[in-house]
Amino acid sequence: MEGEKISKYAFIVLLLVLLYFSFILVKPFFTYIFMALILTISVYPFYNWMQKLIKRKKISSLIVILLILLIIIIPSFFVVSSLVKQTVNLISSFDSSYFEKVNSYIVRALGPKADLSANLDQVLINIKDFILKSTFSLAGSVADIGLGLFIMFFIMYYGFKEGDDWASKASSVLPLNKIRKEKLLEKVKEVTKSVIYGQVFIALLQGTLGGIGFFALGLKSPVFWGFIMSVLAFLPVVGTGLVWGPAGIIEIINGNTIGGIALILYGLLIVSGIDYLIRPKIISGKGRIHPIIALIGVLGGLKVFGLIGIIIGPVIAALFVIMAEFFFEDYVKNNKDDKHVIKNNRRKNSA
Repeated sequence: MEGEKISKYAFIVLLLVLLYFSFILVKPFFTYIFMALILTISVYPFYNWMQKLIKRKKISSLIVILLILLIIIIPSFFVVSSLVKQTVNLISSFDSSYFEKVNSYIVRALGPKADLSANLDQVLINIKDFILKSTFSLAGSVADIGLGLFIMFFIMYYGFKEGDDWASKASSVLPLNKIRKEKLLEKVKEVTKSVIYGQVFIALLQGTLGGIGFFALGLKSPVFWGFIMSVLAFLPVVGTGLVWGPAGIIEIINGNTIGGIALILYGLLIVSGIDYLIRPKIISGKGRIHPIIALIGVLGGLKVFGLIGIIIGPVIAALFVIMAEFFFEDYVKNNKDDKHVIKNNRRKNSA
């Protein structure tokens, strides 16, 4: 018996040591591993369609990965490169008189309490640091990015081929009952779809359209402002209007009345309009994520993971909320119900 205990404890210690070193090995590529899982889940329906069409899992997986490479990864490098350059140029050549004119206009309209001039410099510094940190964290090392992308696509390749087996094994390991396991897996699919298509895709689309509007009207740094609009698109109601609204007003104040009005109408009808037209068609009520969760996930993801955090952050936040709901239903709510039943039984017995 004593020997069995020693053997058991030695095994646990060895397992924990290996777990620690495995974590160290995985940690540098955690972002790419997580992205691989998210993209595999979100693109899996398309892979299924491709596999049924071609009847070959390997070829179907390679075709889907190649399409992702062409559609997402390659353009992202050009966007990040332009974003870094335009951010540096914008900050170095920024003319504070624009903000001063807008601030004077606001003060005249709303009174001296609305004066924001004292905070403008700090706001600009914070914006610069935030964008540069996010973009350089992604654009840092070409070798690291290349290795990370190789790992990501390698995982996706086998994720498409063996996705059903992975889901089955993951379900068997989860310390939940059968109903909870099925609900969790279904929720993961719904949340991933909601984040990728209903949140991130719409935000990126709004930012892209906003940047195109800035470019078409000849405004400076369209990629930079497009990126800002993509982040702000997660804000309810105001969203991208925090960029194209003031920009249109600045153009009107500077004498470009037609351009300013055109930018405001474009932002109102096209940039903001697609949110109300497309989002409801993409996601259902079950997969809908609360705007607060989406916003915190995006900003936290940007701070921790860089630009890729726009996708990773909301998924982590949403999955945490799901697990918290399970915990509440299984432990808090059930305990309250049990206590209520016990109290009722005691009252009946005493009566």
